[in-house]
Amino acid sequence: MQKTMQRPTSVPQKKQQKKARKTPTLVMSVPQNTKMLEKLREGLDHIDITVVETKQLKAQNLAKAHMVVLFGHDEAALKLAWEAGVVPIVKPFNDSIVDYNPNTESGNSFIYEEDNYWDVFAAIVRARETYKFPYDWKFIMRSCKRSA
Repeated sequence: MQKTMQRPTSVPQKKQQKKARKTPTLVMSVPQNTKMLEKLREGLDHIDITVVETKQLKAQNLAKAHMVVLFGHDEAALKLAWEAGVVPIVKPFNDSIVDYNPNTESGNSFIYEEDNYWDVFAAIVRARETYKFPYDWKFIMRSCKRSA
């Protein structure tokens, strides 16, 4: 009896395929503070995330996005993100913005408190880590849509 063996997919190919499935897209509205943007770019280069920068947030920018960083108090952009099911990373400026808590499965955003790149970067990393858990990510997306 002759055995036929299939060539297994190489380990690097499997990792690339898995990586392609798990890479979220982040849309970032360009802040007034360009120094903060430069520092954020440095940090974002080291995590597995696709970054799209835009000066003006529009529905077509959010079409394939998973999360969006909003700088400033832009109520229209926040509502646009929520309607699209895109999770905002934002400094809270009204009572409807609730920080996501994975323990209680509540919230509709990831919040940063200070306008500095460390706080913004930490919120992006929290969002990126939550994205790895499909159940949690679907929950927060539904919560965003309900908030709109």
